[in-house]
Amino acid sequence: MNAESTVFRSSRPAVVLPPGGEGARAAASLLAWPLRLAATPIGRRLLGAVVLAVVAVGTISYLYDSADQPRVPAIFRPAGLSAEAGATRAAAVDRQAAAAPVGAKKAATASEVAAAWFAARQKLTVEKVRPLQQRRVSAKEVQVLVVAEGAGPKMPSQYVTVRKGPSGWKVP
Repeated sequence: MNAESTVFRSSRPAVVLPPGGEGARAAASLLAWPLRLAATPIGRRLLGAVVLAVVAVGTISYLYDSADQPRVPAIFRPAGLSAEAGATRAAAVDRQAAAAPVGAKKAATASEVAAAWFAARQKLTVEKVRPLQQRRVSAKEVQVLVVAEGAGPKMPSQYVTVRKGPSGWKVP
């Protein structure tokens, strides 16, 4: 036999509130509370402030949720070349890059140099290090904030100072 069967025992009686009972009056007064509050001058101001706060929080939340996506870098094309000539030249450059050893690529920008230096210092690959921002110290010196994707929750970061010399950007 099933212990939950209702054949041998009666089911629980339903809880029924009378239509004009205390619960109905409490619900009606609770639902009418904002309208009674809006009837007073201070209540209108308070409700207006609440509405403005909700709109502000919603707007700011939306702006944080839809942050700018990182830009895709444009393919470099020398001036005076058509798009087709640039595409064939880009394909040739890609073939050369695929055939070249990994360490043969020379960093062109300060952020690339800083990321490569920090990756070597942290014993990581360059793909796991990202430059976040730069600040110019002088005409030939830039500080780059880099962060590395470490194992687990560790994400080491550091400002790396990079100087521009005759042969390009270098970490002193």
